[in-house]
Amino acid sequence: MDATQKRTVALAAYAIALVLFLFFFGRPFWEWASWNEARGTLDLGIVKFTSRPPFPNDVRSVVLGLIAPIAIAAGGRVVGQEKARA
Repeated sequence: MDATQKRTVALAAYAIALVLFLFFFGRPFWEWASWNEARGTLDLGIVKFTSRPPFPNDVRSVVLGLIAPIAIAAGGRVVGQEKARA
């Protein structure tokens, strides 16, 4: 591979990692963080019912939203830095 191809592969890996992070972790986290308690809570005095979305800590969100993007970005970094090691 020449330097242009390595750079292209590295940028593609970064882009894939960013999309995975945003789709599987970033968006659900933003929905959880920006939830409005005043509009999403039914208070009956003794019991409160909320419509707050769950925190994105399920297996799919963690693996595809955090671990896979880190691994893909690291792979892209290795491919991009391969010229410096050679």
